Amino acid sequence: MAFLVFEGFQPIDIAGPWQAFATANDELGHVRYQLLTCAASELASTRDGGFRLQAGQTLAQSLALAAHTVIVPGGEGIHRICSDPETIAWLRSHDVRSQRTCSVCTGAFLLAAAGLLDGQKVTTHWRSAQLLQRRYPAIQVSDELLFCESGKYWTTAGVSAGIDLALTLIERDCGTHVAQKVARRLVLYLRRGGDQRQYSQTLRVQDRASAPFADLIEQMQARLGHPWSVDEMAEICLMSRRSFQRKFKETFGVSPLGVLKNLRAERHATLAASGGMSRKQIKRAVAA
Repeated sequence: MAFLVFEGFQPIDIAGPWQAFATANDELGHVRYQLLTCAASELASTRDGGFRLQAGQTLAQSLALAAHTVIVPGGEGIHRICSDPETIAWLRSHDVRSQRTCSVCTGAFLLAAAGLLDGQKVTTHWRSAQLLQRRYPAIQVSDELLFCESGKYWTTAGVSAGIDLALTLIERDCGTHVAQKVARRLVLYLRRGGDQRQYSQTLRVQDRASAPFADLIEQMQARLGHPWSVDEMAEICLMSRRSFQRKFKETFGVSPLGVLKNLRAERHATLAASGGMSRKQIKRAVAA
């Protein structure tokens, strides 16, 4: 597995998937994934220079390899290397032989610049989706997906979504059991499917949940299967039912039971996608 590294790369886009594949090797008891970093020069730094990575091979040296999977991270430096002939040639050369070519976050810009994504459906971080679509109109950009598979090309929303992608690839290669063991080793709360939104309903609610609703939202999320009533919610917030309903809707734009319904629906979809629970267990966890 060849990880491209460049000046101005995003560290977690490399470290997250790398750790997932390394952990899979540990769980399997043998080296299924041979991991290699490739860069134009021996050292590559993040934008602020505070984090430096020593590449395993230069781009020229690694051209002799036949990488099964190529992973391109994002970062502030991605737009500069999109016009770098050596990097473009390296990516195209490996893409001809690879089984999978992947990008994390804004790494999709490099795949697009190399002409690899024409006609493909892709995703990237929501902040960069419109720019990606404007620059490369021949591709179809979705700004909501966590990660997207289109033929041999995999693109992700970036940051933590790179780990979600790695777990899915591990599942494809080694089976669900191994992927679940890796997720547990990485202390992940839930595995997420690619079709889940980048910005979740749960996060939206948490963003708005200031006093006096913060404790209520925390309790609702912890006990989604509880038979919540409006009166119980109002009591937790130390408010009358009428005042609670009015102020809650002013804050969230939805009624208390509407928020509860949305949280339950999202948790149901997440648990179902993770594959670790039966339908009956999922229903018990999220439905009153």
